[in-house]
Amino acid sequence: MRIYLQPIQMGVLIFFAAAFFMILPYFIIQYRKRGSVSTWRLLVTFSFVLYIICAYAMTIFPLPSREEVEHMTGPVQNLKPFEFVRYFKEYSPFVLSDKSTWLPALKHWTFIQPFFNFLLTLPFGVYMSYLFKKKFSTTLIYSFLLTLSFELIQRSALFGLYPRPYRLFDVDDLMINTAGALFGYGLGQILKNFLPDLDKVQVKSSQVSFTRRLTGIVVDLILLSIITPFVSQFYIGSLIVFLIPSIIFKRTLGQFLVKIYIEPENRLLITLRMVLMSINFIPFIIAGRLLDLTGTAPESELSGIYIGLMICAALILIEGLDFLLAIFNKTKRLWYERLSHTRLVGK
Repeated sequence: MRIYLQPIQMGVLIFFAAAFFMILPYFIIQYRKRGSVSTWRLLVTFSFVLYIICAYAMTIFPLPSREEVEHMTGPVQNLKPFEFVRYFKEYSPFVLSDKSTWLPALKHWTFIQPFFNFLLTLPFGVYMSYLFKKKFSTTLIYSFLLTLSFELIQRSALFGLYPRPYRLFDVDDLMINTAGALFGYGLGQILKNFLPDLDKVQVKSSQVSFTRRLTGIVVDLILLSIITPFVSQFYIGSLIVFLIPSIIFKRTLGQFLVKIYIEPENRLLITLRMVLMSINFIPFIIAGRLLDLTGTAPESELSGIYIGLMICAALILIEGLDFLLAIFNKTKRLWYERLSHTRLVGK
């Protein structure tokens, strides 16, 4: 069992690294396509990503040393089908008439190995049915291609990183993996009757959640972090990312990607909105500069710096309270939106 747990652990670690880079694009795609992000769909989608990564990890890990592989002398492929049946008959302790041999036979490698190969791709069929809503014929093709990729990676000696394959290319695995996926497809057809419909998302076209708004802001902040080093000044970068696009196109790049708009489409009000919104950054900028000064400023000036940091913290706290109030307010407007008489809407 340990030989299976180690690859799964590696797969989980790789998944968290991949999820970090995938979460923002996923939110953008969902907001553009559906206008909202379903928590259930999010969990199902990322569970599929976790499964795929772990499945590939189980076909690759644990990695042997090159010296160990160089001394291997066994076959590199089996092109004869149903060898697993012959192995079970010849080496398994199973005797149909003797019930005492049934349990030991289930624990024997001649059963465990093909059985785990069957289970490896069973979830893939479930996801094809439930998450992707594919037909049986499409699932058959995708399942075969998935397991073929497993075997080709093994046959290629991990893309040539090893002097020879350290795992067997087995036609039996192709058949068993594909059968497992097709069984999973049938199971998925049954589970669809009991699980939530992933396509039933009730959301008003004009409703903009704070998660949707935050997704757009994160995109803009990433763009700002890229541009600022080239223009040398933070405020110039802010003009390029926030103010200028809002005046010309009436929305920022982040707002464009998540399909939200500023209303009313009045450039004067939009300009006022963006100027007021920029005030939110001032306490953070000042606090950052004051923190830099604490390491070099003389002791006589530290008290003034600490007072400045406390004022910045109080202003940031007020901004946070305004955000919390807006969450529970029907209008969902922040202070700068109320003053500029603007709001964000989705289409």
